[in-house]
Amino acid sequence: MKTTLIAGLAGVALFGLVGCSSSSEEAAPSPTGPAKVSPPAILEANTLTICAPNDGTPPNVYHDESGKLVGSEVDLGEALAAQMGLTAKFHESSFATVIPTLQAKQCDVIMAQLYIKPEREAVVDFVPYVLSGTGIAVSEDKPADITGLDDTLCGKKVVLAVATTAESLAQEQSEKCTAAGKPPVDITRSNQADVSIQQVQNGQVDAYMDTAETLGYYATKTGAKITPVGQPFGTIQIGAATLKNDTALHDAIGQALGELESNGTYAKILDEWGMGDLSIAK
Repeated sequence: MKTTLIAGLAGVALFGLVGCSSSSEEAAPSPTGPAKVSPPAILEANTLTICAPNDGTPPNVYHDESGKLVGSEVDLGEALAAQMGLTAKFHESSFATVIPTLQAKQCDVIMAQLYIKPEREAVVDFVPYVLSGTGIAVSEDKPADITGLDDTLCGKKVVLAVATTAESLAQEQSEKCTAAGKPPVDITRSNQADVSIQQVQNGQVDAYMDTAETLGYYATKTGAKITPVGQPFGTIQIGAATLKNDTALHDAIGQALGELESNGTYAKILDEWGMGDLSIAK
């Protein structure tokens, strides 16, 4: 799960977040036809019960200002359910307990910013549906001559969060700059995402590094005048997790995801949340 987004979201209203979450404004899609899976592959007939974190973060899954669960994973979960002829229902728990909750058969599938890692693959099966990665954003109005995680960062002022992947990657790039006889990356550390983005907009720093999904969220949902540059790097897959013995549901989710990719629904959802560069369908 991401660790860099949590810090600083308290100030997100600075960019006009209120009322901009598409999930809270649109009805969930209706089932497209007869149910493609039924009990015991799912707990309840005609319903896909999705384990979601009550402590999740934008843009994947979080609570909007009204307390409703919203986000790219919520939209995608509802679309997958509808494609399978089902209605989505969300069962919320802490992120730390989502796998035990699935194992206790309180939900059918987990969609919870769950990175696909070997230790998790040992206990659940995954259908990959999106990537997570690190990205770089610059000001829309005062763009710096930065193209990505490369030597265009040499000598530039970059703000990022402490003890994150972005910090280690920026430091590695800085060392490459000095080894090539160029000025190091001027790194500033801050755990307040809203303040960091404000500094980019004001021209106090040249770029902001964070998770690519965080940057896309701010750029599309909060009114922040930033633009991601280059492609996300250091990516890892996020997947829908099902029980090891639930082959019917696992296969149905995989088929439904392929259909959503083919009909354009998958790309539309990611684009709406600023996550188009994190598609697994590229």
